Amino acid sequence: MQVGYKLRRMPQQRPLVRHLMRIILELLQSTQRPMRDTEIISTLATRLRRSDPEFQRQVVLNLQDAVSYGIIKRQLNVYSLRPKQLSLIVQSIAPHRSQR
Repeated sequence: MQVGYKLRRMPQQRPLVRHLMRIILELLQSTQRPMRDTEIISTLATRLRRSDPEFQRQVVLNLQDAVSYGIIKRQLNVYSLRPKQLSLIVQSIAPHRSQR
């Protein structure tokens, strides 16, 4: 009988969708309070005039990725900002303007 170990790979992190992530961060910053995922989805769907299931899936994925990257924190399905890192994060995901 052979005894072996199962190797587990760390999940590969997806690149962030900068535009959607920036909108989520701006929403959390403007409300100045933690929000549930359903609240975030419904508010963004209203603002962006999108209610399709693919949009909702993308928002959920972005929230999960933001938590795994350490951008926002999640407790009991309530998401909030990490205030110490906010300015650095917003600068890094802001769209880069090309100089002409």
